[in-house]
Amino acid sequence: MVYVLIHCAAKVKGVTRSVMIILARVIAALSIATVAHAFAGDDPARQSQQDTVRLNATLVEVPATVTDRAGRFIADLAQGDFAVFEDGKRQDISLFTAIKQPFHAVLVLDTSNSAEDRLRAIQNLALEFAREARPEDRLMVVSFDNEVRQLTDFTSSYDEIEKAVRGTESGFGKLFYEAVTRALENLKDVEGRRAVILFSDGVDMRSIEATSESATRMAEETEAVIYAVRFDTRWWIEAGARRQKQERPESKVPFSVDGRIPLPPDFGGPDPQPTGFPPVRAPRIEIGGERRGPPVTIIDGNSRRTIQTAPPDEITRTLDKMYGEADGFLQAISSRTGGLVFRAETFDDTRSAFKAIADELRNQYMVGYYSTNERRDGKYRKIKVEVARKGAQVRARSGYRPEAGRQ
Repeated sequence: MVYVLIHCAAKVKGVTRSVMIILARVIAALSIATVAHAFAGDDPARQSQQDTVRLNATLVEVPATVTDRAGRFIADLAQGDFAVFEDGKRQDISLFTAIKQPFHAVLVLDTSNSAEDRLRAIQNLALEFAREARPEDRLMVVSFDNEVRQLTDFTSSYDEIEKAVRGTESGFGKLFYEAVTRALENLKDVEGRRAVILFSDGVDMRSIEATSESATRMAEETEAVIYAVRFDTRWWIEAGARRQKQERPESKVPFSVDGRIPLPPDFGGPDPQPTGFPPVRAPRIEIGGERRGPPVTIIDGNSRRTIQTAPPDEITRTLDKMYGEADGFLQAISSRTGGLVFRAETFDDTRSAFKAIADELRNQYMVGYYSTNERRDGKYRKIKVEVARKGAQVRARSGYRPEAGRQ
């Protein structure tokens, strides 16, 4: 009977995901109460205890994207094709939907230390994603530099989004972790499909109210998918640092106490090599690898570079650490939530990625279950989703963290 009611509701045009969730919870609660009553007999204390334990259970919702080997979305799967495991134990699926639904997304724009053409590139990419939204989708814009600003509420108005995005200005500082946290906070109470789109290099400088760990933890507690559009800024940062050192050879490049390179005095001015977007492929410094020593030689304002073999200097070591942390954070927070990292190489490639993200958000399967582990200890739990279809590839959040303190 439960399956019939849910299955019929899923077939009715216009039934939203929130209605499906409410229906699933009500049916589950009624079924549990009935079973508890049957076993409890006339013992009200026992019945109350059983009801309380089950009604306090939390529905764990797992958005899942299923594609074939060519990356095409597989749209004809049924509940029986899915299996969900939590910490290795198979869970009973209580909620399953495959209905195309609108989404809420927060666009997070990194406006820190951006020259005019670089800021315009970020603005153009954010608006390109906004053009993929449909009237029923809702977007919010958040920007950050030395402070985090919420520029809009959730809205379907492209004009409002464009005004907010075009109004962003370059600033100093880089409170990236705080911006990620703010975006996730705005999605916690939103029903439906949720996403965060990060437009940044992933580098954080001096966030006070958030860390990489706290931002990752919030992502684990929030049922939102995080996508990152990563900009390569290392070559520009390194060029500026080395230019400053050349101009002041008598002084050392100053480093902050936390080991990160500060912003040279002229940052926020013209790029060492203005590129715009899409750029002619600028020389870039790859993270890691076999490279040794100071990797950049500044010849003039156009910033020619040569690879050298001297031992790594302080600038190289600092930037290796800073950008290694940034890449690691972007990869971790996106993979844990079922998202992806896209590198902003060309405008056409990134535009195609935006279309894929929007389509993916609308076409995900939603699988829900009540965990057999009823403890609310706040510890991370691994999730694995499997699909019984040859050649199917599944991408879903890799785990979650239940709210601590509730029993």
